[in-house]
Amino acid sequence: MNKFVFAVCGSERCISQLAFSIERLKMFTRNEIIVVTDSCRNEIPISYENIIDIATPSEYNNHEASIYLKTSLHKILPHGHTYCYLDSDVVCLSEKVDEIFSHYSAPITFANDNAPFEYFSPHAVNCNCIENHTHRGEIIAKFKAEVANRIGDFNLDADSVKDDRRELAELFARTKHNVFGASRYFFLRYLPFVRSFALGKFTFSKSEMCWRNENGDVVELDFRFYKKLILPKLGENSNDWLDFELNTPHCKHLSEYLSQTYGINIPGDWQHWNGGVFLFDDSSAEFLDYWHEKTIAEFANPYTKTRDQGTLALTVWKFGLQNHPTLPVEYNWIAEFADGNIDYDAEKGYTRDGFKTISNPILMHIYHHWGDEEWSIWNSLF
Repeated sequence: MNKFVFAVCGSERCISQLAFSIERLKMFTRNEIIVVTDSCRNEIPISYENIIDIATPSEYNNHEASIYLKTSLHKILPHGHTYCYLDSDVVCLSEKVDEIFSHYSAPITFANDNAPFEYFSPHAVNCNCIENHTHRGEIIAKFKAEVANRIGDFNLDADSVKDDRRELAELFARTKHNVFGASRYFFLRYLPFVRSFALGKFTFSKSEMCWRNENGDVVELDFRFYKKLILPKLGENSNDWLDFELNTPHCKHLSEYLSQTYGINIPGDWQHWNGGVFLFDDSSAEFLDYWHEKTIAEFANPYTKTRDQGTLALTVWKFGLQNHPTLPVEYNWIAEFADGNIDYDAEKGYTRDGFKTISNPILMHIYHHWGDEEWSIWNSLF
């Protein structure tokens, strides 16, 4: 038989999420729903009848206890069934939810996360990369403001200048490899009595130390000049990293840690799995035993954060399952609040790419901003 299972204990917030998610799931599934909990830890009772109550080790905090239950479900639940585990913040939206069991591929089946492994890394280890990324963002904002005070407002990321920036870069490359062109550029660029000069349709102003196109838009800065001028004022001595592309924080620290500690090498661009939804049965025991063992062992490690997803990746690669089939994205549709391309419109529906295409989520994973009434995704549930 097929069954759904939640593993939750501790805070009132988590138990309230559970109540909401169970009610939504009951609207659409014909399968049994089980809740595994440690009722002694719960701040409020779980108002549901089908509960398995398990005492968790007293030395664990509530978060650790929930992970303990989640990664040991195969030891708790009756054998002979296929289970679908759901995080308490996974909400069912469709009667197609029971079809998830048709996607099971032994020994275990997860859904992909919404980013490659290296983007998960700073959330899994205490490497300060998130803090450094925030600091970089603050410095870049101040740097831009200082430049704008000299040359006026500009935006090097604007769509209107992207083609021009590319064209100017190509002109630079051709000039660099042409003796006459390179000599002319050097002469115009560095002789003091030349105040401005052109390269193709672009003009460089020495008073502003920037390139403008025919419309007067800034398409490039003399970064070397502005770094020396501005960064010392901002208390920044090292400027090698400074550019205007501030991507989501990512790093190699988790990969390096797993390689050094466990001898497992995971490339940063591997599309790692998300632990919010997964299918398992009796054949999953060896995989789940290893995941549970390594996850619990990491609780005492101050370098790794209390998560189960880093050790999940370790387990996947340990068992050679890195190319194993995963669930369709509709069964763990991760709602990322910070991603403006993820949205909902009453007429169009859901999208992950700014309505270039439309999604049809079956299980929506609302892992943050739960209850945010100013968010279109949350409001779509009502």
